[in-house]
Amino acid sequence: MPSRVIIFSGKGGTGKTTISAATAALLAREGKKVLIISTDPAHSLSDVICQPIGLDRPTYLAPNLYGLEVDAPTEARRSMSGLQNYMENAYKKQGVTGSVAAELAGQPGLDEIISLNRLMEEAESGKWDVVLVDTAPTGNTLRLLAYPELIVGGTSGASLVKAYKGISKVMRPLSKDEGTKEKYFNEVNRLIEIMRKLNRFILSPEVSVRLVLNAEKLSVEETKRAYTFLSLYGIALDAVMVNKLYPRQASDAAWIMGIDGQKSEGFELGPYFNKWVDLQYHHLTDIENSFSPLPILKTFLQRTEPLGVEKLADLGELIYGLLKPADRYNQKRVVWVEDIKNAHKNEAIRRNLCLRLPFVEDSDHEVFVQRKGDELVIDFGRLQRRISLPRILNDAEFVGLSYHDGILKLGFSEAVNVKPLKALATVTQPVATFDDPFSIN
Repeated sequence: MPSRVIIFSGKGGTGKTTISAATAALLAREGKKVLIISTDPAHSLSDVICQPIGLDRPTYLAPNLYGLEVDAPTEARRSMSGLQNYMENAYKKQGVTGSVAAELAGQPGLDEIISLNRLMEEAESGKWDVVLVDTAPTGNTLRLLAYPELIVGGTSGASLVKAYKGISKVMRPLSKDEGTKEKYFNEVNRLIEIMRKLNRFILSPEVSVRLVLNAEKLSVEETKRAYTFLSLYGIALDAVMVNKLYPRQASDAAWIMGIDGQKSEGFELGPYFNKWVDLQYHHLTDIENSFSPLPILKTFLQRTEPLGVEKLADLGELIYGLLKPADRYNQKRVVWVEDIKNAHKNEAIRRNLCLRLPFVEDSDHEVFVQRKGDELVIDFGRLQRRISLPRILNDAEFVGLSYHDGILKLGFSEAVNVKPLKALATVTQPVATFDDPFSIN
């Protein structure tokens, strides 16, 4: 049975490493066998846990708790050495120096694929109850999660796959080393299959993302964009975690109860910090209005640094309270297909492809959708996604879109001349389908 996988992401400096480590330590204390993985090139997980963590194999940290800091070059040598060596040697034969050839041998996106593949291997190994991921700042994380979809979804992805195959055909005559050459060809095919598996893995029900933010404007705005991005790519957001809150008053339980469980004397923060408290609570209101009904977990800034497994587990208890840390709090679907009940028999509109896409109404950008063959191209501001249509919509015509209450509905009909999607009458309950709207056909 696959492990439960929780991916923590957020703007740099919000404390996602501490939050993810606290979650891992608490789950281990509760008896779950836990692996926490860092995919941030600037690893700080070992600093928070106060123990060295290995780059190639899980390191024992405490009872039930193991850690791994994924290093792309190490993983490449472990799982893609033939591909890397072949490409590097080919560049060297063209007169490229060793260090430059090594850099060029790293194909675009290969680091992301390698890191995700290690995560998938661990999650499917059967060794762990829960796998937690401490990621790089938001932008890199979104690219990490979206890259498999970009590779295997749509015509652009198909072109990149063809490019990998084309490299093998071009370089085949250049190599006299049959063993190295054969290993390269095998690994190209293996890489393509890995990307297909990763695309399915990221969208599986066992995987969800938790966004960590601070109650400040830049962090809130970046988190909103991340939520929109994740939704556009069909990736489930599990919860929003607000970290480093100042206590409004001395009676705030998380402030009075020290991390060691001992009460401290109550006191006011003073005029300077009281202004920051008011500003934080202003942004907290925006967070609650923007992300509700998603679960919003709040953590006060601790009196001492929560370093080490025991203090992290104590912090985890403050964060989650009576909640079970490994539960998937948000069960709402991100993407689904629904049948349409027509008000008039002469209307042929029959289905909507629905995407839960937040913050569209609050944005200055419009959503543009066009069909190209068996895929839809969705543009929203700087975001673009190409969606390979599920088989049940392949024979239908895209006729328009509507947006209401955070849901983008893309309408399809078998007829050529139909009324706009806004003229739809009633919508039935969503129909169950075994087609993944983002699967390759």
